[in-house]
Amino acid sequence: MLSNILVIDDDKFIHKVIVKALEPEGFVIASALDGRSGIDAALASKPDIILLDVEMPGANGYEVCEEIRSNDNLTDIAIVFLSSQCSLRERLQGYEVGADDYLTKPFESEHLVARLNVLGKYQEERKEMQAKYQLAQKTALTALIGTSEISLVMQFMEKIMGHNSVEEVAMGLIEITDKFSIDCCLCIAKEHTENAWYSSDGTVSPIEKELVEMSDKSTRFLDFGCRTVIHFAPASMLVRNMPLEDMDKYGRIKDLLPVLLSVVNSKLSSIETYVALIEQSEELRLSFRNIKKQLFQLASTIVENRQLSTSLSENCVQDLNMKLMSMSLEMDQETYILSLLETALTDTLEAQDMGGQLRASFTYILENLTDTMNKHDNLLTSFIDSQEVKETIQDDGDDVELF
Repeated sequence: MLSNILVIDDDKFIHKVIVKALEPEGFVIASALDGRSGIDAALASKPDIILLDVEMPGANGYEVCEEIRSNDNLTDIAIVFLSSQCSLRERLQGYEVGADDYLTKPFESEHLVARLNVLGKYQEERKEMQAKYQLAQKTALTALIGTSEISLVMQFMEKIMGHNSVEEVAMGLIEITDKFSIDCCLCIAKEHTENAWYSSDGTVSPIEKELVEMSDKSTRFLDFGCRTVIHFAPASMLVRNMPLEDMDKYGRIKDLLPVLLSVVNSKLSSIETYVALIEQSEELRLSFRNIKKQLFQLASTIVENRQLSTSLSENCVQDLNMKLMSMSLEMDQETYILSLLETALTDTLEAQDMGGQLRASFTYILENLTDTMNKHDNLLTSFIDSQEVKETIQDDGDDVELF
């Protein structure tokens, strides 16, 4: 309830009437006899309500009311005009300059107290509504900011799908943290090489590296002052300027960063798998080529050996005929030896004829290896092309508004 009253009136009798009417009701009364001293008293004591005479020497009540209403420090004070004029014109003029009520002189004490009590309830309701309105504004602004931040996160999640290198992913994360006005450095841990470091300003001090590398990786957050270390292996982030002055934003940032790092880690795992797949594919392709080459060389060797065996057999028969002629053997002996030799050669040639079947088998294997290798190459090419298409789509969609 309003309790501190400032009376601005050049009539001392009115002051006495008001004091007599209000002090028994618990009101605290302060007085001023002209407009200028009344304004000074209002600035000094900031009363709950001002009872303001309209007709005063110097600045009149309307002018005093306008000056009070123009002062940001006095906007919450209720103003009640006191006037012997009761026409609609005077009331409209009082309302125009910012009055909350208009009371005609002379007035009954009970009437004055009742009007002030009603005005007190009105002021309390107005303050309550203003507080609710400010809270609603703050809530709406927070929701709007949160929606904008979520929109940035979703755009980042879409864009990161087209990144095919660790550096692209890291710089994408640095880019979105810059949009959140966060100054940070990022560490990507690697097993067999030195950790990779990235930062908003392009530099990471030795002590910052030590803080990130030596802190407990099992602890998600490590807060110290306005700095926070966030671990989400293999990625770790040091935020250099957490917004301690804005706890709402501080809370949102702490909620969003783990989401961003989780997306980064998923993409890093995908890139690692992608690189491993490419490397294995290259190794498999090389193996196919080596197998094909070895089979071709083996088949060629078999053919060459068969031709050589045939030639050696023919030369052997010719040499043996010449030798038999000089050995003076009986006819039946020569026939017998030649018969054994011809049988052996025939068996050898028949065995060598199996080389044709072997060649056919090799040809079948080579054809299947070639077909498999071509299919593998086509699959690998399609996969690489699909990744490039994703990246192109993400680049084209950078300007899309999600919210």
